[in-house]
Formats: sequence, C-alpha cells, structure tokens
Amino acid sequence: MEKLKAAFLRLNASLNRILPREKPTPECFLFGLATAAVLLFSFFSIESLRQMPTSFSTVDYLTERIALEKKIRKVVRGYPIEKMSPYISQKNKRVASFLVAIAKKESNWGRYAPRKNGKECFNYWGYRGSENTTESGYSCFDSPEHAVAVVGGRINELVAQKIDTPKEMVIWKCGATSCARRDRGAAKWIWDVNSYYKKIYPTAKKRTTALKS
Repeated sequence: MEKLKAAFLRLNASLNRILPREKPTPECFLFGLATAAVLLFSFFSIESLRQMPTSFSTVDYLTERIALEKKIRKVVRGYPIEKMSPYISQKNKRVASFLVAIAKKESNWGRYAPRKNGKECFNYWGYRGSENTTESGYSCFDSPEHAVAVVGGRINELVAQKIDTPKEMVIWKCGATSCARRDRGAAKWIWDVNSYYKKIYPTAKKRTTALKS
C-alpha cells in the first residue's frame, strides 16, 4: 500500500506540472484517468515480473523428460508398452532403462503378458507382488500408470541398493537366491536386458559383453 500511495503522489505531482491551471475539462479528466491506468498497469506488471521465480532447473527437467519419452517411443513403437512411455519417462534414466529392457525380455514389451478374468493386467515385467494377483501369482495392475509406479518403485529400490547394472539386476530373474555362475539362462537374460538397457541409457558401462550365449 505504501508503494501504491507513493505512486499516486508522484502521479499527482506530474499532472500538476503538465496540465494547465485553469478549470479542468472532461477531456483533461479522461486523459488523467487514462494516464493513471497506464501507470498503475505498468507498476503492477513490473512488480509481478520482478517477483516471478525463475527456475532454469524446471525447464531443464521438462526438456530432459520430453527427450527421454521421445527416445522410448522410438524404441518400443508398435508394442503395447508404448502407451506407458509418458509414465516411464518420468522416472530417472536408469530406472526408465530397466523398465524398458526388462519388459522386452519378460513379455516382448507387452505382447505376452498375464491377464485376469480376460482383463489386461499391464504387467510386462513378470512382476510378482501383492497387487490383485493372478492365479499364477503375477500382479494385475489397474492401469499403465499404476503398473509403472509400482514396478518402477521396486526397480528404484534395487538401484538405491547398488543393484544398478543388468548383471546385478539378474536377481529379477533369479529371485532371492543367486543365479548359478554357469547358468546359461541367467547369462542370456543379462545379455538381452543389457542390449535394450543401452538403447535408453547409452552411457552405461559395457560390463556384460562377454556373457553373450
């Protein structure tokens, strides 16, 4: 209010210097109102811009997410998992890469996935959790977004435990027990997952090349 009052006082002083001293006409009155309106609009516009937070990190985040979604769509185009691209791209790049790579290995990106009572379960990762399980023990999710939230959350937990390469992520196939050192099925799982993992996260270390079967 103090700033507004000061602005009015400055406006009044300016008008007293500019306008003639004789009795004001309707035209002068309208001119004064118009001038006051313009000045007030300018004042509040400048104040709004000055107080507006500028966050380049937000812009960078959105740009990165758009680029990641575009890359995911390009890799999985034509497969059922494509509809999950907007949700997968909201995850960090490592988790998003595992979501894409494991889904390719476990269900061919949704072409071979569990159903329950004829209903799509959106479970493209062979995930076995407590969510509305099928007779064979697989989770049946309510929607693509729900599926990515639950499975992505689990992968994120594993990554936080330093299980962050396809070689270490093989526990997804083996479960709590370690895969046998010479288990050709485990080696093939690692090789295949790594191949698609690198399509989304190409900076990943090439640590599994010797495991090709």
